[in-house]
Amino acid sequence: MDWLVVGLGNPGREYDLTPHNMGFMVCDSLSFIFNFDFAYRDKIKGFLGFFSYKNSKVGVLKPQTYMNLSGYSVALALNYYKVPLDRLIVVHDDIDLPLGRIKIKKNSSSGGHKGVESIIQALNSKGFIRVKLGVGRGNDPAKYVLSKFREEELKIVENVLIKAKDAVITIIEHGLERAMSLYNKRNLGVMESEGV
Repeated sequence: MDWLVVGLGNPGREYDLTPHNMGFMVCDSLSFIFNFDFAYRDKIKGFLGFFSYKNSKVGVLKPQTYMNLSGYSVALALNYYKVPLDRLIVVHDDIDLPLGRIKIKKNSSSGGHKGVESIIQALNSKGFIRVKLGVGRGNDPAKYVLSKFREEELKIVENVLIKAKDAVITIIEHGLERAMSLYNKRNLGVMESEGV
């Protein structure tokens, strides 16, 4: 395996279409586009699928340890498949960005995101790539991230998932700097969906 893409989320149907599960939703988008299935692998405590892109074999992981223990599954996968840390891409929600924004970073703090904090602690490093998907924060952030998206938000969410999938592929094909220059400056949600 040349790359590992990890989408963060919580297992269980009750968490479908919630902001905290945007990472899982990007994984599902990749599965649809590249026509692969996920299989549960107990040795890494997560659902894992594979696809090939150009000359790279890419693993896509949905940890099943619940958000706050995501690092356990990620560390198991990295160690088992011998993936270099700088080829780990973690996709997750970010309440500090408005719904529709994508931001790609590396070597940055968790920003209070429990799943990312778990990964940093498990790997003892921040040296992995993150694709942060803005979800906004609502009036009560802790409650908001576990609540279903509203009907009027779903078109924006769909657009962001497409762009996030494209961002992951850009990182793999063209590198981190190119992806950051393409995606960090653009609002991919409300403005585009309204044709502004």
